[in-house]
Amino acid sequence: MERCSNNKPRMGTIATLCVAAFIGTVCSLRAGEQAAPTGQGRLFDQLKSAGLDASLTVLPVGLGSRPSPQVGEVVGMLLERAGMKNLEIGAAEFRAPEKADLSQTAAAFGEFVRANPPATDYALYADFLGTPGKGFTEVRGVIVNKQGEVAWQDRQTAEDADFKRLKPGEPMTCCLLLVERLRPVLNLGDPNREDAPQGKLAQRWEQKTGTPDEAEQKAMKERQQAFKKAASTATIVVYPVRADGKSNPVSAVHLAKLLNDARLIKAIAASDGPQLDIKGNMNEQKMLWDMARAFHEHVQAHPPEADYALFADYMMMDKNAVGTVHFAVCDRTGQLVIVDYQNDHHTDFNAIKPKSAEDCNRLVSKRLEGYCK
Repeated sequence: MERCSNNKPRMGTIATLCVAAFIGTVCSLRAGEQAAPTGQGRLFDQLKSAGLDASLTVLPVGLGSRPSPQVGEVVGMLLERAGMKNLEIGAAEFRAPEKADLSQTAAAFGEFVRANPPATDYALYADFLGTPGKGFTEVRGVIVNKQGEVAWQDRQTAEDADFKRLKPGEPMTCCLLLVERLRPVLNLGDPNREDAPQGKLAQRWEQKTGTPDEAEQKAMKERQQAFKKAASTATIVVYPVRADGKSNPVSAVHLAKLLNDARLIKAIAASDGPQLDIKGNMNEQKMLWDMARAFHEHVQAHPPEADYALFADYMMMDKNAVGTVHFAVCDRTGQLVIVDYQNDHHTDFNAIKPKSAEDCNRLVSKRLEGYCK
């Protein structure tokens, strides 16, 4: 899931990426290429007339065989950035009937909304269909009013121009395609413009990440300055790398050697280390800071015999692709010094194009060079 980036996560790996990484980099439709509105009749006209001011609840998005609340949040944030203000994220999970076509899905969704009326005037359900490992083949969207009457429905497949243009190979681009299809209906702006508004949904998302407040960020910057001054004579213990959810002591030895060969800091590989339980999440920043804070707690409880400690976490997409590279450095008291993440939106990541744990180690070494020198 992501943006219109170069990363191509497979279905089922959406929990590893963050919407903040893709907003502003998605390939939106060019001016003059917006699709004509889908729909007709009184209900459609009422929706179109409400436009940006329509009050809308976004339900969990159908992804594979199950609803995804997080993908629903992404759709909501894109709509928010496109100019909508009266948005809510629904908790009720609608499941489309198996093998139902768009009309049947829309009718079933209408019945669901009648039984579970939202607080808003309208409710949106999206369904992203595809095959695990092969990407998505269809993007559906349905909007009904609170009485369950269908106001808008849309279906995009590989035969349609917008689908061909955006090539939705993963959930995040499916979200974008859905919103692009709604732009002419609701008179939406470009959600990727630099001055796009950040509303309550985006604020809620950020609060969930655990990103440090201004005071903590300032303290970390001061520790980074001290780290840079001390690096040439300091020691750092490198704990076994977490690659694809598994501890890898061999990678720790390799990473320590890279740091020593580059003369960045005296590195010592540890044979064992923290077994951090990092829950999968679509919000990459939450995964990053969950890892960092868990590492902070481990070092506080088990101070190293070195000046600093390093823990790295690599998400391997498959045998030949890496999704994210995260690492954290603590001082011997457990205070966070560095929390760094890399994905295909970053120059260093794209320069190395990591495909293995060893490549990820090289990326970490390259990133640490900037903190040491």
